[in-house]
Amino acid sequence: MVKLNKLTYLDYNATVPVLDDVKFAVMECMNIGPLNASSVHAFGRKGKNIIESSRENIASIINANSEDIVFTSSATEATNLLFSNFDNIVVSSIEHLAVLSSSKSNNFIRVNKFGVIDLNYLEELLKKISVDKKNILVSVMWVNNETGVIQPIDDVVEISRKYGCLVHCDAAQALGKIKINLKTIDLDFITLSGHKIGAPAGIGALVVKNNIHLNAHLLGGGQEKGLRAGTENLIGICGFGKAASLASEVMYESSDKIKFLRDYLTKKIKLLSPETVFFGEEVNRVNNTILIALPNVPGDLALMKLDLEAFYVSSGSACSSGKISNSHVLQAMGFEDLASNSIRISLPPNVNMLGAENLITTNELDRFALCWANM
Repeated sequence: MVKLNKLTYLDYNATVPVLDDVKFAVMECMNIGPLNASSVHAFGRKGKNIIESSRENIASIINANSEDIVFTSSATEATNLLFSNFDNIVVSSIEHLAVLSSSKSNNFIRVNKFGVIDLNYLEELLKKISVDKKNILVSVMWVNNETGVIQPIDDVVEISRKYGCLVHCDAAQALGKIKINLKTIDLDFITLSGHKIGAPAGIGALVVKNNIHLNAHLLGGGQEKGLRAGTENLIGICGFGKAASLASEVMYESSDKIKFLRDYLTKKIKLLSPETVFFGEEVNRVNNTILIALPNVPGDLALMKLDLEAFYVSSGSACSSGKISNSHVLQAMGFEDLASNSIRISLPPNVNMLGAENLITTNELDRFALCWANM
């Protein structure tokens, strides 16, 4: 009998498998009874308590006020809710498609070849457009989903404040990977996604700081302080809250082990495939992400070959439909010739997200590097 290779999931930036403790918490929630937080009876009160407890757990890991958190179905919905309140939005050229599409912006902040936004360009842009436009929102992601590069959000806020702008940060890829402290950084809004930290898909949040007034995008029963109508997704909220409670200091510290695996794989690929191009490794980035490309190998072909060897990764340019398209991130960085060749390898944010059966070994990474070299 031919022994099959172990399945190796390396696509954690796309989604983190639901954590075992989250599954248990969700099952407990489902077993309580018919929960609708809008009801005034005992089951309704229990549902309300679950929502508020989850809100507090999420607030705790970003050091925010729990009352500032509005639950939505996803970070995408949260972004659309926010952007529907602004006519003038400035975004970076490497934002997630949820931001680029919903902003309908013509004002893009360019980035350098390492994928870091050009702060001088941002200042000149705001200086120009703030002359005749008011109520401007600047939106820059904290961590890029393709490269893993961490953006200088403190500087973005400082520059934006000079021109009277509010600031939004897509923190979906930052949560669980870097420390977020909304008491020390003056952001007005951030958006979060539950399934990026091991909650079920279908739950996200918008954090609205400093009691800023927003108009609702979905109208109805007035849930979530009137900002997001519709019966709350109690199962998703419960899972998000539990996943947030697991994102402790120990989990952040264990990310050093993930960095070791990332660096180990990087060295192996460079040894066996020196023609491989690495993106963003020269600058500050999260510990779990590698974006690479081979000059003469299309991303879809590389993806299929890796899949046949039981390595599950993403094309750096994968779009929402699952098809391959040119990476707008690499195009913005000046790598138009490699924009359809990239492959993203994303390890778990920390080793605590891995069960014993999913542990990633150096032997598996050796096999990956060899497979990559034989493209």
